[in-house]
Formats: sequence, C-alpha cells, structure tokens
Amino acid sequence: MYHPRLYGEYYDMGLKYGKLLYEKANFVIPTISKQKMDFGLDSYQNLKSFFPEVIEEIEGFAKGINDKPEKLGAFLLSLGVFNPTGQCSVFAFKNSNDTIIGRNYDMLFNFKKFTESSLIAPKNKYSYISQSDVFIGRSDGINEKGLSVAMSFVNGTEIQTGISFHFIVRKILEDCENTKQAIELIEKAKVSTANNFLIADKTGEIVVVESAPQKSKVRRPKENEQFIYITNEFKLEEMQRYDRGGVEWSKSTERYNGLKNNLKSVEQMDLEKAKEILSDKCVCLNLKKEKFGTIWSVVANLNDLKIERAETKPTVRNYKLETRLDWWMKKNAPS
Repeated sequence: MYHPRLYGEYYDMGLKYGKLLYEKANFVIPTISKQKMDFGLDSYQNLKSFFPEVIEEIEGFAKGINDKPEKLGAFLLSLGVFNPTGQCSVFAFKNSNDTIIGRNYDMLFNFKKFTESSLIAPKNKYSYISQSDVFIGRSDGINEKGLSVAMSFVNGTEIQTGISFHFIVRKILEDCENTKQAIELIEKAKVSTANNFLIADKTGEIVVVESAPQKSKVRRPKENEQFIYITNEFKLEEMQRYDRGGVEWSKSTERYNGLKNNLKSVEQMDLEKAKEILSDKCVCLNLKKEKFGTIWSVVANLNDLKIERAETKPTVRNYKLETRLDWWMKKNAPS
C-alpha cells in the first residue's frame, strides 16, 4: 500500500503525484473501450460543475504523466461503472461519548498492488486520511472534523453519465463537517451508479444513504439500536426496485447477518471490539477460488481521531496506528 502525503493547491498535488508515478513506476493511463471512453468523457463534463477543484488536480496529474486531462478524467469516471467493484462491509456504532467506525474493503487480490492510504490536505479544505485502489478518487476516509464516509457497491438497475462514488466520497471529506452536510451533498449529486454510503460523525449521527441514479433515500438505525451497517444490497423497501441483486457470490447476505449478530451483542464499542468484528470469518471475505477478498480494513474513533488500519486481510493483531492526520493537524494548528 502506497502512503502519499498531498497538500496545497490542487494542480500542484496532481502534478507532484503524477510525476512521481511516471518517473518511479512508468505509469500510463490504461487503455479502455470506446464505450467507457465516451461515458467517461460525458461524465467529465458533469465533474467540472460538481467538483471544479479536482479538475485542476486531474490537469496537474495529466501534465505529470505527459497525457491529456480529458483522457485521464474519462478513465477515472468510468471505473466501477461497467464492472463490479468493491463489495465491502461497513458499520458505525454510537456510544454515549464517542462514535466508532469499522470498514473492510473487498476486491480482487491483485488490486493490492494499487492500493493507497493518503493524507490529503487541499488548501482551504478539510484535511483527511483516506483509502483507495485508484489515484485521485477515494473509497473511504475520515476527515479532521471527525466525519467518516465509506461506500459499498450495489448492483443497480441503471447507470448514467455523472459522478462516480470515488469523487462523491472525496468531496464529502473535503467539504463536509457533519453527517447532515454529507447527506445533502449526495442527494444533490448526479450519481453514475448505485451504492450504499455509510456516514458517521463525532456527534453520533450515523446513517446510510442508499443511492441510485433514480433516487436516494436515507436509512437510519432501528429503534433502540446504537449501530448501522451495510454490505452490498439496498434494504429500504422503496429502494429495492433499483437493486438488481446477483451479489450472492460475495456472501453479501452472510456478511450483513454477521455484522448484525456481532453488533447486537455489544453494549459499548471500542477499537479492539471493532477489529474483532471485522476479522470475524462471517464478515471478512476470503474467496480463494475467485481470488477476491478483504484487502484493507480500517477502524477509527471519530472523537479523538484515533485511526488504525490493516493493509491486508485483517486479524485482531495486524492493525497499525495511523498518525499522519494528527501530525498534519498539529503542524498547522494556530500558534
């Protein structure tokens, strides 16, 4: 897993990382089909309106690899649209005094070589730690305000040119300080595909936004429950018509029930208990035949911003403390 530190102006962040990958890894934009290219180019126009700052970063990255920003943008915005993407299991738990989140990211094992956990601190935006298996876009993260967001793929009935989850997650982390703002951002976005977004903040406001091109709907914890969780299905009745299903191969229902059973047995959540849940064989995915499973796992306390990450299949003992966000915030604290 790569560990970039990117901060400052958007163009400069893109140029720095693009040049690094070009010089150290001979990076070139992968070839994609005409269908994906046309879809991505149309979506790039949507991204210009939704997230103009990141267009500057794409332009800087393209300069760093000696290619065209439109081609790079089209590649990024077609990812996870035509082929199944991360499966994933995520939960949030609100104690009386803090909020704990846990997230497993499930993907093809050979994607491990592309994974990265980045400290990103754009000028005049919130700083954050986030994970992804693609540069620039994000799959999950926690920002300096104690806001967390993580996505999981849903096999929707429609796709449309628009904004991919990679850029939804990233814009939330950079622009939002609480769950309410994150919900509003998703509801206003023209999303490309169906996804679950689990959002939590340090006040204990924990929700799932079941999001599809047709509509989105907020799901909240059941009465008398302190937790909420997702795998790869819509659970709200009015959203199930937009869910094609077909995710049995990734044990989505088994993982969902594994999360439910584990969470129901907890009265007070902490990071150690979160690690146990994510490492449980009913939650942690390891499909050897499909060469698919959990390739990173994150737990965090959103109130003290303590973050720990396992950069492979998780066990209760292989999480390591993430310190870069704390370092950045202390470095930039008002004197």
